[in-house]
Formats: sequence, C-alpha cells, structure tokens
Amino acid sequence: MITPKILNVGVYREAQKSSQTIPVLFLGLYVRGLIKSTSFYPDGTLYKIRDTSQERVQPGLSLTPPGFHSIFEYGKDRENWVVMLAFPAIQFDEAAHQLYWHHNGNALPLPRNVPLKEAELLEMRQTFDTLNRLYYSSLPQNQLAAELLVLQILQNFLRFPEAGDDVIELFRKRLEEDVLWENSITEHCRKLNVNRDLLRQEFQTRYKIAPGEYRIQLRLRKICHLLAYSDLNLKEIAYEVGMKNLSHLSCFVKERCGKTPTELSREYRKK
Repeated sequence: MITPKILNVGVYREAQKSSQTIPVLFLGLYVRGLIKSTSFYPDGTLYKIRDTSQERVQPGLSLTPPGFHSIFEYGKDRENWVVMLAFPAIQFDEAAHQLYWHHNGNALPLPRNVPLKEAELLEMRQTFDTLNRLYYSSLPQNQLAAELLVLQILQNFLRFPEAGDDVIELFRKRLEEDVLWENSITEHCRKLNVNRDLLRQEFQTRYKIAPGEYRIQLRLRKICHLLAYSDLNLKEIAYEVGMKNLSHLSCFVKERCGKTPTELSREYRKK
C-alpha cells in the first residue's frame, strides 16, 4: 500500500495579508477567518475570487496542487490547517483544469473543495489535531498512523455529491435503486427528461465508467454477495437481481467471472 508522505503539518491562527505559490500538494481544513482571496491556476488563468463581505465562505476541506498562486487576507479569528504532502497518485491536469487520483489504471476526478456541516467540522478539527500530534511524534508507528489518517481524510474527496438538482448524480442513484432492472437506461433518461447520449457522456466523464457497465457491476456484486452470504437458491437469487430465469443468471455469471454460480458459491463458502 502506497501512503502519502507528510512533509509538514500546521495550523495558522494569526492575521495575515500575503501571497503564495503552492510548492507541493496542500491538504487543507478551513475553519474561519478568511477576509478575501484570489486564486490562479498554474497557467495564470483565474480560478476563484472569494470575498467574505459579499458571501460566506463555508468551512471545509481543500486540495491545492503545486503551481497554484493565491493572494489572500485573513483576520485575527483565523483558523486554517494545512498538511503538505508528496503523493504522486494525485495529479493536476493543467489542460483540463482538473484534479485526479490515479488508482488501478483509473483517473478518478476529485473536487478541489469539500464543504463540511457543523458536526463534520467538529470531528474533522479533532482529526487534524490528532494528525498534528502523530506527525510530530518520534515513534515510527505514529508516523505510519499519521499517513493512514491522511488517507482517511482524502477519502472525503471521493464521496458522491448530494443529488439535489444534479441530474447525473440523481441518475446514478436511480440506477442503484432499480435493483430489479425494471427500467432501461433509456427509460431512466426519459423519466429525468434528459438526453440519453448526453447523460451517458457526462456520466462517463465524471465517474470514469459507462452507466451500462456501472449497472452491470452493481448487479454482479449483489449476485456475488448473495452467493456468499445468503441461503437463497439460484432461482431465488436470479429473482432478487431482476433476472427472468436461472439460465440468464448462469450465462451472466459465467461470462463475467469465468465460472458458474454453483462454482462461485462453493469457492466463497470454502473461504
């Protein structure tokens, strides 16, 4: 397992007006104190302007890759934590202006910011405080614990956004809920009143998997779970995943796993 290398950990609490070009990957926790900031992509184009006199800046996590430039001002009530990392798995694509986590041959898109609710913020402040204490310990096991804790924090950037008005995420949730495959992808798109081809393209761009393949993977994982942990017979399992008959189940599992459902079930139960 490859863990991030922590270069430094700290919390800023003093008022400050300055500018900075980010030298390494920054994992941040913003709590309060920002007055205004202007950020630029590594190529010099504008990324974001924030001014608390115009809008409230919600507390949350942030990931800033090397090369970003920021002009900022913080007040006396400032509290923002920063963890400096060397973690080649996370890279910024300058052409696409997109951050990616490269894992098992996949480039998983990451948001730059993850807002936190009040309860989440309290827990995250404690997590960063623990991380700070672990990092400055001289014990090797605490160094490893700190790196694993960074991975735990980074998982927040992989969580799915709330559906809300996000039609792509709503589409994904409907695919998950349609466990019996009662509607085709075309029918799901029609019910959402969106263009099928456009939605497929945007789904693929966001999640790095086609919606049809995503749906197949959901079905396969449920079948494997039922084979391993349930007392259902094969006919009942076929019904649970929306298949018309046992033959359909057998062909599907054989094509995807190279083994029959019975052979898979025996393997799982041996383990």
